[in-house]
Amino acid sequence: MKPNTLTILFLFFIFSVSPAFAQKTTVKIYPEINKQLIKSIGGNYCQANYSSHAADAIGDETLKEFRPTYVRVALPMRLRNSKFEDYRGANYTKQPLVVEVLEQLKRMKNESGVRNFTISVWDLPDEFIVDPAKKAQRVVKPEAYDEVIQMLTDFFVKAKNEYGVEIDQFSFNESDGGYQIIFSPEATIAFVKKAGQKFEESGLKTKFLLADTAQTKGTVEFASRIMADPSIWKYLGPLSFHCWWSENIPDNEFERIAGFGKAWNKEVWCAELGFDAMAWQIKDMNKSWDYALRFAKISHRMMKYAEVEVSLYWTWQNNYAIMSADIQEKYPSYYVTRHQVDFMNNGTQIVHSTSSDPEILVIGGIRADGSRVLQLINMKKEAVTVEVSGFDSQKIDATSTTETNSWEVMKEMAKTKNGKTEIQAKPQSVNTFVFN
Repeated sequence: MKPNTLTILFLFFIFSVSPAFAQKTTVKIYPEINKQLIKSIGGNYCQANYSSHAADAIGDETLKEFRPTYVRVALPMRLRNSKFEDYRGANYTKQPLVVEVLEQLKRMKNESGVRNFTISVWDLPDEFIVDPAKKAQRVVKPEAYDEVIQMLTDFFVKAKNEYGVEIDQFSFNESDGGYQIIFSPEATIAFVKKAGQKFEESGLKTKFLLADTAQTKGTVEFASRIMADPSIWKYLGPLSFHCWWSENIPDNEFERIAGFGKAWNKEVWCAELGFDAMAWQIKDMNKSWDYALRFAKISHRMMKYAEVEVSLYWTWQNNYAIMSADIQEKYPSYYVTRHQVDFMNNGTQIVHSTSSDPEILVIGGIRADGSRVLQLINMKKEAVTVEVSGFDSQKIDATSTTETNSWEVMKEMAKTKNGKTEIQAKPQSVNTFVFN
């Protein structure tokens, strides 16, 4: 081998392994290209479906700290340890747990500033079900629709007239999957047609979430079949999906949802934001850094590719909790959530952004106060240098969350020169940069 060949190979090796010569990641922001406008980063308050009470300490704390403007609340219609004959008809809204839900809605509005309410139902009494022996895939008898609708109407009217809360949206939870109740698109159309008319006649503004599917994949197909009947269009609200089982699907599956929303002029909502619907089976999984980082990634993909305008995190109560039941310990996912709530919330205009490295996840926005924000997630196990262009500022503040430092705030940590700046991202970190 010739000496000059050896020299070339040696230099190639040095440039390949030396951090000093490592290629930078390039992030470009295009503030002139608007994507969606964020209406709310909100949460699910669904304990009434899983326990004997509607409120808990974690829920009270998140309402106080996060001040969500949009929430989703569970309405139990199959009451535990109660005979259906005892709460059938007009007695339903008098039941203690149902009254707790009503009182919770009132507090959310009057004390926490919530202005948009979604009510969801997971299950119905056996008397309404074709095969009551089933635990899942429970089909509602068509002849029971009127009675179910009346129970819902009674609740919505009471919430409005006696508690001062109007219910904006309603859904049967994940009715495409049927983890309790299942509705085919055709059954959905039949139910919405009856219920929409009843709600309207009762002076209610309540619309149905379109789809409210259990996972990203299949949402467009399910929603398309529902939209086949124009007679129910006026009763349908935002396109809604849950992002469970979506970690390993390609980005274009999320983009299809964004496209469907645009085609039908529908807001896109992620009504249950999470990545593993079976996480409850793994003890303390939600307390781990791995859970938080995966949660950050799915949150990013919902906002970036599905272009959601409303995200409702699962949950802001003691279910996949982001803090301990006594609210004394904040878990890593709490701090990841704060990156969204504190920096990307109400009125943030998302703009186009790109990254040269698929493991450096970025999204940019212009907040309601005019400040610009860049969120960057470093999925790598090593630190990276990132060159950012597109936002100009002499005062860039940063907030970083890592496994070892939950909330590191750095004021005026950088500035731009000729429209560019270099920032450092720690290994496996969630970062927010505010360009003041």
